[in-house]
Amino acid sequence: MKKVFALCVGLSAISLTAQAAPAQWQGFFKGQCELLAPGKGALYAFPMSLEVGSPIDNRADWIVTYGEGAQARPRNYTLVTVDEAKGHFEIDENNGIIIDQYLFDNKFVSLFEFGDTKLNAEYELHSDGSLDVEIISYTADKIREEQIGPYLVSNYGGKRIQKCKLFKW
Repeated sequence: MKKVFALCVGLSAISLTAQAAPAQWQGFFKGQCELLAPGKGALYAFPMSLEVGSPIDNRADWIVTYGEGAQARPRNYTLVTVDEAKGHFEIDENNGIIIDQYLFDNKFVSLFEFGDTKLNAEYELHSDGSLDVEIISYTADKIREEQIGPYLVSNYGGKRIQKCKLFKW
């Protein structure tokens, strides 16, 4: 019985790893974003695209472009597989900045600090080929901190949300 259980657990792990492969993300996604501010709602809308290339030696193009045509501002990043079994990847911005991200089922997530801002980024791929991108920024400085028993609870101020809906082309 123990051997059957171990085999089932092992097969489940293999199945989850196969589902989470970056190959499912390959392609070109394009759509619209909104920038939201607390208490103000949508500030403005803008186009965005994401192109994910085929993996070669645990690396794939991850090209984010804001704007279109003459206004396009591409960011030529690289998606690097660190440990696929653990869902650990990184975005190499090819300028010295590396952002670790983790793949949970079909959602890449990362939390990092840049200057005076904390950013929580999520890229969620849906079975219909759509991709939701949400990047929430917070103040790096705490706005409140309390010691509650053995726990230190810190809060950060919300700054902006970049919310995008992209579709596979």
